[in-house]
Amino acid sequence: MGMSITLDTAMRALMAQQMGVDNVSHNVANASTVGYSRQRLTMHAIPGSFVGDGIPRPGMGVEVVNIDRVRDLFIDYQMRQQFQSAGRYDAQAESLQRLELVLSEPGDGGLRGSLDGFFNSWRDLANAPESPSARTAVVQSGQTFALAANRVYTSMNVLRREADSRLQGAVAEINDLTTEIASLNQQIGKMVATGTPSPDLSDRRDVAIDRLATMLNISYVQQSDGTIDIAVGGHSLVTGHIAQTLVGVPNAANSNYIDIQFQADGLALNTSGGEVRGLIDQRDVDLPARIADLNSLVSAVLTDVNAAHNAGFGLDGVTGRDFFVGTDASDIAVDPLNIADINRVAASATAGGVPGDGSNASIISDLQYAQGLLGGTATYDDFYGNFVASVGVDSAEAQSRLQAQNLVVDQMKLVRDGTSGVNLDEEMVNLTRYQRAYEAASRLVRVADEMLDTLINRTAV
Repeated sequence: MGMSITLDTAMRALMAQQMGVDNVSHNVANASTVGYSRQRLTMHAIPGSFVGDGIPRPGMGVEVVNIDRVRDLFIDYQMRQQFQSAGRYDAQAESLQRLELVLSEPGDGGLRGSLDGFFNSWRDLANAPESPSARTAVVQSGQTFALAANRVYTSMNVLRREADSRLQGAVAEINDLTTEIASLNQQIGKMVATGTPSPDLSDRRDVAIDRLATMLNISYVQQSDGTIDIAVGGHSLVTGHIAQTLVGVPNAANSNYIDIQFQADGLALNTSGGEVRGLIDQRDVDLPARIADLNSLVSAVLTDVNAAHNAGFGLDGVTGRDFFVGTDASDIAVDPLNIADINRVAASATAGGVPGDGSNASIISDLQYAQGLLGGTATYDDFYGNFVASVGVDSAEAQSRLQAQNLVVDQMKLVRDGTSGVNLDEEMVNLTRYQRAYEAASRLVRVADEMLDTLINRTAV
């Protein structure tokens, strides 16, 4: 009986230390695995009891009762709060950077350069109203300005469409993440119910939750069965092993861009943070406001030039003609009739279109300096300069916020890695500790074997 207890105790020690070595091996193998949390064994001594005559018996050795993840839930919560802000700032910064490229300012290919060239061509025409080349230059510079306005308008709407396309991709990714989290919840719940450790599955779930937090301002609660319930904007997103599906529904009132809704009840997704919020803000708030400013500028130029051109006379003596057609940046163009017949360009302010009179061309060129915008306080150049400057300032601020937020995120990652990451030096120490304990347990087996040998084979009969 005594030898059997000794061997059982030694066997349990061997098994426990072997599991310790296996645990070290698992940690070292995943030292560079994204989202991996180092694991540690929890060992308990097996208590002894009393033999029949009340004499106490020594303990029965050691057993591994659990494999725990080294994880700080408070740090996880703080990091995910920072992820939400970083995701939103990233979407804003990227959109504004691309808008700066669209404007191409300062530069000869920008809208400002083409607008300056347009009014300068009218000044040249005022000096030589009968010159075919000067009239052709006015028509061509008008086309250049119109095309530049069309290009900027189209490019800004392309940015809106790209934001909408990214939102559609975000819906698909969110659904994949919530489905994965729900599936992992189910697996973890089953393992918790049977007392089986599930650290690796929990790590996979945390990676998915981290990514989800970058996209939405989620809140979550861990239940006693090991599952995690997730909500966004007060609406359940994942409950146990059930994930709510999001859908993108085209909105005819918003250029058929999608509204994100919950498929089950049709309620709108309400998120105040994350990439999704940043993309929605750029698509539906920031870019439309800037497009409206662009249209205000182009509409003012179109209206003012047409009014002055209507009052003038072409070389053919006819008045009352527009120079531009269209309404704003989306469709402004030089009247095709003026392109076909440059004599229609109304350079003269004198009835009948006196050939040497370029006074109306001078009036049109002076529109460049008229303060007709922002309540009569800004010229076209002032207005557009403010427009470009606001884009630059907002872009710089967005970049600054993103960089500052990324610094916070990086610092939080360092804190989490310091807690949950694998420290190879520490693992080598643990490996040595388990190895020495294993060797001691092996020695115990040999001692028990020698004692049995003495008892059975060397005891005199």
